[in-house]
Amino acid sequence: MERFKEWRISLAWMTLLVLMSALAHAQGPEVSSVTFLQGDDGAGGTHVDIYYDLMSPSGPCEVTVWLSKDDGATFPFPVTSVTGDVGSGVAPGAGKHIVWSIAADYPDETIAQAQIQVVADDGLPEPGIEFVDVPGGTFEMGRRDDGDDGTHGGSDELPRHTVTLSAYKIGKYEVTNGAYAAVLNWALGQGYLEDSGGGAYSGGDVYKNGQILLEVDDADCQIEYGGGTFVVESRDAYSMESHPVVEVSWYGSVAFCNWLSEMHGLTPCYDLSTWALTVPYPNGYRLPTEAEWERAAAWDGAKHWIYGFISDTLTGKDRCNYCDSNPDYVNPLGLTSEPYTSPVGWFDGVNVSPNGPVTTVDSPSPAGCYGMSGNVWDWVHDWHASDYYTTGGPPWNDPTGPASGSLRVSRGGAWGDDNSCRSAGRNGGGSASGGTGFRVARS
Repeated sequence: MERFKEWRISLAWMTLLVLMSALAHAQGPEVSSVTFLQGDDGAGGTHVDIYYDLMSPSGPCEVTVWLSKDDGATFPFPVTSVTGDVGSGVAPGAGKHIVWSIAADYPDETIAQAQIQVVADDGLPEPGIEFVDVPGGTFEMGRRDDGDDGTHGGSDELPRHTVTLSAYKIGKYEVTNGAYAAVLNWALGQGYLEDSGGGAYSGGDVYKNGQILLEVDDADCQIEYGGGTFVVESRDAYSMESHPVVEVSWYGSVAFCNWLSEMHGLTPCYDLSTWALTVPYPNGYRLPTEAEWERAAAWDGAKHWIYGFISDTLTGKDRCNYCDSNPDYVNPLGLTSEPYTSPVGWFDGVNVSPNGPVTTVDSPSPAGCYGMSGNVWDWVHDWHASDYYTTGGPPWNDPTGPASGSLRVSRGGAWGDDNSCRSAGRNGGGSASGGTGFRVARS
């Protein structure tokens, strides 16, 4: 999807009015401080000097100008007789200048309801991140004693404790291969990516400050690099664009959050030299804390559900991508090789799995998130400690986990798991895998 921001200028040939309407996508480049000066072009006609400022975190843009003859309802008419800061390769900066020869484009024409549109497009696909809002309040964190929690739960999921959280936003879906590749390509253009020795990236596994971000060379990775760009693979005639990214490390998840924040003009939440989270949180993207993740997966305001799709049981193949009896994977698309992921949001009550066929049941978490049980594990912010529920509090107010550790927490289980898909289940890990991805949060 193209990313741009536009400003309209009302045009009545002799009088122009800047409407200052931000009509396009709010997370692309920004055109601002639009001014104009109309004058005689010396040949019996008029020209318009248009000045603007361009902010674009991703670099140079293509700038175009379009005309409306129906007061802005549509903009089908190209404005081509322009010079200056227009066309491809316009660098960000202040005081950009376009000169438009009106008569050359539309001679002897009076348009009473004319408007023009200045558009800046950075050419990058928009990494789609859709959030659900989670209100502030308290919830009971930790496993139950009955059902699958009682049978399969571990001691590190106890004792139950009351946690108070401020309001936050959490990704409705896990981050996809398509979104991750788009951010990698942006970061590559900024010179942020490194190879294993700390040099400029030219292929293979991706590193930053000595930490591996994405294991491109692993067979399970669905993103590859070639020809100077990252692209998403296809398998069994399916594009992996909408599948969750895998073979991404905790560090790769954090780097994505920071770089997406920069792309969107937000303040990054992490210091990538120390990998520390800034608290209080800036306005950028970050990983959810373990408590925020469990609240969104399990808590409906009164009850802690055992699985992250408002259920206390894990049966059938219509609500969750998991392994119901090894090696009988649910494998919704019938992929012929691992990883047996499904597109994010697959279990929506509309999709029908061709491997069955199986009609899905709409299966959001209590907060409205999808895929919080199965498909891939989600990295969260916290260091892992098996005794944290005993030693970490009280008070339990917006907890961020232990101060240090050797492993990071992931939650929710994956396509190769069964009862690990419980919403209270905790996993400590240190490396990327074909069954681990992430979703993002914001404060």
